[in-house]
Amino acid sequence: MRFLGSGKKAGNYAYACTRVKSRKNFLLARDTYPRMLVMDLSEIGRFIGEGQYRKEVDELSSKFSGVDLIETATYLNLARTYRDILGFTQGELREMVVHYLSRWDVWNIKTVMRGKSFGATWEVVSEELVPAGAFDMRFFSSLFSCATLEEMADQVKHESPGREPVLARLLSSGGKPSQSDIENAMDKEYYTELMRSVPQGIPANRIFRRYIAAEIDNVNLKTLFKLKFENVALEKVQELMIGGGEELSLAVLGKLAAAENFEAFLAELSSTKIFEGIREAAGRVQSAGSLNDVLLALDRELTGRAHQFSHLYPLSVLPVIDFLLRKKIEVDNLRAIARGKQSGLPEEEIRGLLVL
Repeated sequence: MRFLGSGKKAGNYAYACTRVKSRKNFLLARDTYPRMLVMDLSEIGRFIGEGQYRKEVDELSSKFSGVDLIETATYLNLARTYRDILGFTQGELREMVVHYLSRWDVWNIKTVMRGKSFGATWEVVSEELVPAGAFDMRFFSSLFSCATLEEMADQVKHESPGREPVLARLLSSGGKPSQSDIENAMDKEYYTELMRSVPQGIPANRIFRRYIAAEIDNVNLKTLFKLKFENVALEKVQELMIGGGEELSLAVLGKLAAAENFEAFLAELSSTKIFEGIREAAGRVQSAGSLNDVLLALDRELTGRAHQFSHLYPLSVLPVIDFLLRKKIEVDNLRAIARGKQSGLPEEEIRGLLVL
């Protein structure tokens, strides 16, 4: 992935944070969501089309309707918003934001690989892509046209001169990595590169590193919850876990993975600090027969950390990251409401799917 930036130049923190602060005023207020829960899909489409999603809804309304229009318009708006923010950042600030947004390159490459493995068409796959990182839709279209993983690896490498992407390294190692092996390696590389992009010595950047470490804990814990809940054997757990978490070291993660069953896993997890924020939701997992509550609780905890950190150093990368995260949550909430409405879920059940 092409990590753009201006080397050691200081970032334009005051200007960028002022621009981002003004954009926060356009995010949907918390009390907007209860009102949307009583709307039908066409009303929701009209509602978002009267606000910040107007341009995308107008562009796409002749091709899509209902839930498809809402999902496609919100993802397109998300990508444009992220690229716009990247456009007014400079220096080391820009470099950190570029590395942070490269998670969308990872997401999109995974989506293309999964789509091809399931025989999906480009039209279907393209609707799930968010070109908010270094690569645009043209690149992903060419990636989709590749016949083999090796061709895909060459394509990614061609677009990333000077770097050997993890996909290319895996395929050149002589083995036949599985889709999960490739996705795992891509996730690990992403967090390694993101952490490296954060200059040391500045208090605000130390806080950002703490946030990244907390996000790694979040990702690892979600993986463990899913695997333990489904009673999946974890012989290769160390390969699945991402190192560098704030509270959950690889040793602790190994103990959690070794728990005999889901109840033992929760008992082991209860001794960690991270459990306090999700205790109530974790206690409802077995009675509900679903992980939804606890996965959402983990996201709410992480979002709270980002928001809290953004106020500690208002002229730093932290407010920018906070906005990027809050914008993503808004889009996720809108998509959750649209899908819930399409599926005929009760209002209270849809409300439980939102990160507020």
